[in-house]
Amino acid sequence: MSAIFIDNKVVHYEVFGRGQPVIFLHSWLGSWRYWVPSMEMISDRFRAYALDFWGFGDSDRSNNQYNLDSYVEQLLAFMRELGMVKTNLIGHGLGGMVAVRAAAQAPNQFLKVVVTNMPVQGESLTNLVKPSTLSRLMGKSNPTETWNKILKNIKIDDETYNEVIEDTNSTSSEVVQRVFDSILATDLRSVLETLVPPTLGVYGGNDIIVAREHAADFEASATEHQMVTIEGKNHFPFLEDVNVFNRLLLDFLTSPGATSVQIKDEWRRRVKQSQYL
Repeated sequence: MSAIFIDNKVVHYEVFGRGQPVIFLHSWLGSWRYWVPSMEMISDRFRAYALDFWGFGDSDRSNNQYNLDSYVEQLLAFMRELGMVKTNLIGHGLGGMVAVRAAAQAPNQFLKVVVTNMPVQGESLTNLVKPSTLSRLMGKSNPTETWNKILKNIKIDDETYNEVIEDTNSTSSEVVQRVFDSILATDLRSVLETLVPPTLGVYGGNDIIVAREHAADFEASATEHQMVTIEGKNHFPFLEDVNVFNRLLLDFLTSPGATSVQIKDEWRRRVKQSQYL
């Protein structure tokens, strides 16, 4: 376990590998830990970092600034503390929104950006933030059913599943509500139109939280960037289809400039064959 202090408050992070830095950013539930498969995959070519936002995982929970602006500043301060001049960013959901906002605010500090299942117009998530919906998502009535709507249908190892549940159940509903309030007030369309670092948007075709309209908004706004849909996958394509997501990620990070990437048939075949081994 690694940690630094920003404004006298603990920021927890983990790091794998050596090479050019890549920072992974988690979403509005869970923590850094669901990024482990992707971090391990790229660690032979990159130095993969993942941090916990304020109020999540093992980072400080007394900050009281649980919003996009605060998390952008936390990310930039994290980079300064670790002496990172330039890095790549990978963000899921909330983490994607933070990544885009940070890249727009400090474009010279970021090489490439990958966002997955990222809301573009926060207002469209209004139904998700009703108290009853938040309670179900956070599993307060039954801790074993955290993210039940999604996680129960994802074939991930028991250890990762249990860690995501543990981290989600340890996050207060106040933190989640404040984060969602910040998301609801955010519209990234104009930001995406002027984003400088090459950016890849990856969306699960069957996402029941961040619906296809967000992928369409990303594609329409980020016209100089790329968007890929992993069909048949839900809100965690990087856990549901590890091979395809990670190959996309590696192709994008290692390609020169803004070279186009796409899902290749042999990636899918390899996954299907492995099911019979």
